[in-house]
Amino acid sequence: MTEQTPSSPAKNILWVDFIRSISIFLVIVIHTAGPLLYQWEDISISNWMAGNFYNAFARVSVPLMFMVSGYLLLGKQESISAFYLKRFRKVIIPFLVWSVFYLVWENGYGNYTFFNAIKAVIYSIITTPASFHMWFLYELLAIYLFVPLIRVFIASAEDIHLWYFAGIWFLFGPVVEMIQHVLNISVAINLGFFTSYIGFFVIGYLLGKLDFSNKIIWISGLAYLVLGGYTIYATYTLSANAGDYVQYYYWYTRINIVLMSFSAFVLLKKWGEMITSPFAERWFKSFAKASFGIYLVHVLVLVYLKRMSITAFLEPTIFIIPAVSLLIMLISWGLVAIIQRIPILRETTP
Repeated sequence: MTEQTPSSPAKNILWVDFIRSISIFLVIVIHTAGPLLYQWEDISISNWMAGNFYNAFARVSVPLMFMVSGYLLLGKQESISAFYLKRFRKVIIPFLVWSVFYLVWENGYGNYTFFNAIKAVIYSIITTPASFHMWFLYELLAIYLFVPLIRVFIASAEDIHLWYFAGIWFLFGPVVEMIQHVLNISVAINLGFFTSYIGFFVIGYLLGKLDFSNKIIWISGLAYLVLGGYTIYATYTLSANAGDYVQYYYWYTRINIVLMSFSAFVLLKKWGEMITSPFAERWFKSFAKASFGIYLVHVLVLVYLKRMSITAFLEPTIFIIPAVSLLIMLISWGLVAIIQRIPILRETTP
């Protein structure tokens, strides 16, 4: 492994766009296949395992999004005010607008007075995500509180200090959690927030600066496949023993998903750097630009397709899941393209 020089910024941007594109599609795959897993007793084992298969290999999606954000944000130096002004436009405005939209869409508030509806919406946004996929923005906003501080640390620290932070995060997060699960004990030391998603931010920044040898690429690919297979097996075994779906091995900070995510990041970074087709470059840049908007609107599309009985429950499930996911992605992309052309709505899907 060698550290990248600043001489290839365009190449770096392209692989970032590639990873962002892949990660948002994998998020849609999770939300498409996920409902199958909650029907343990109501669907065939083959259909359940199809959902398990796609979910397991797609779990790297959210860690990849955190890692790419860390790579893009942590190396920059700007004032705190400049940072938060950009985040207000790019994240906070869409977060608030789409939170209100999903709350009104799902709850209606038809029996509320205007002011009571406003109070109910504000209370809901403060206490819980407006829709199941909006949790990601709460975690992202929490990390943003520390980004200016981490930038100061990065400006004066050597990479060894950042790897030390990453090691502490990995040890007292995924490793300690695994020990607690396997040995059925409780470890008294708890670093709280600093063992959550912020570790992906820092490790994404570190891995994004490196060039990887072909040997590392092959090892990463093998690790991704082996860990994905283990996640499938472990989830099925745990669920079979419990007689119902148990998603323990699907949590994003479990050691199996963490290592899968690192492997996927290395692998996708290399593949993104290998893209030479001008058409593919334009496609991924265009899609990546819309990816945040696609994340925000795809649940709306998923629900409407469900009302039309276009879901992963159709047969054959193993082929329907990627097909429905692709359909959701394309419709969402189309909606975002329309929204981004309407001046008053453009800021909601930056």
